[in-house]
Amino acid sequence: MPAPQISSSDLGRRLARLVDYLVHYSVEVVLLCIILYVCISRGLSVEVAVHDPLSSQVNPTPVLTEAGVGAWFTVLSDRLMNGFDTQVSDRIYTVADDTDEGLDEFTSVARTDDPAPHISNLTLVLSPDYGERKGLDPRIIAGKKQRVTDYIRRHEAAARREMSEFGIPASITLAQALLESNAGDSKLAVNSNNHFGIKCRSKCLGCTCRNYGDDTRYDMFRVFDSVADSFREHSILLNTPRYAKLKKHGSDYVKWAHGLKACGYATDPKYGHKLITIIENLGLHRYDRAGV
Repeated sequence: MPAPQISSSDLGRRLARLVDYLVHYSVEVVLLCIILYVCISRGLSVEVAVHDPLSSQVNPTPVLTEAGVGAWFTVLSDRLMNGFDTQVSDRIYTVADDTDEGLDEFTSVARTDDPAPHISNLTLVLSPDYGERKGLDPRIIAGKKQRVTDYIRRHEAAARREMSEFGIPASITLAQALLESNAGDSKLAVNSNNHFGIKCRSKCLGCTCRNYGDDTRYDMFRVFDSVADSFREHSILLNTPRYAKLKKHGSDYVKWAHGLKACGYATDPKYGHKLITIIENLGLHRYDRAGV
């Protein structure tokens, strides 16, 4: 049987249909080409870990690496926003290998003997009547207050030492440490000795970092060998040009607190007010006086 002949009119209709498809799906075609270009130019691969969500609660497995799905899409986004400039966004995305880490918020509470870890240690400092209003067990209230008191006792000497060497009021150092570390119980404080929410240097050069979520899920925070190193790095940070102008306020913790917020230390619009409340409710300004 002879093969069916395709008329010129049929061929024209098929070509017209193909052109219609290309026009209709032009955006998808362009995006596919961009994705292929990024994959080839960056040598990226995508790894998808399929696991049982129930079993992962017992033994969670970190799945993001530099070639992981989240980082891959972030690199793609950076490339699209910056015209594929090869000097832009050569970041390091790492999730610590131990099961206590992962994409936690940097203020997440570490494993603790605290009877109420879901309540921040600073809640009763910022809002002293919270326990009464919520009908909390008196043991929880006493426990929270004790955790804050113990933290101050452990670190007041370090705060006063930094004040002596760098001119930062001890009250400000203690208030920031309490707030940023949840009185030492945050995962960032427990696992990384980072009590001030200090992020890594550019491209993680010259420092060790871990991934915690803050402003974005890819924020990298410093890892310190000791708590003392964290306090010292905080002092060094506040003596950089961005914050050094605050030293003109002397021991005026109110101006320091509002100044830190104005300089961008934290995104919380109430950050300065929280520091002042912590200082005044705990009497931390007494550590700003010589000989105390």
